[in-house]
Amino acid sequence: MTYEEAIAQLETLARQAEDGTLPIDQLAAKLKDAQQLLKFCQQKLTAAEEEVQKLLNASKTND
Repeated sequence: MTYEEAIAQLETLARQAEDGTLPIDQLAAKLKDAQQLLKFCQQKLTAAEEEVQKLLNASKTND
């Protein structure tokens, strides 16, 4: 799964919760899904930030 796909799923879940189309019986399961998607996105962002920092540091040492 990509970061963009995870964000799209989170947006869908949020929209369903806001407009009331998320069945109450599925709320707990969907909340658990949302938590996993948020964790996945955070990990992706952290990894990307670390990679950018490595590249910036490498370019500084090469100057």
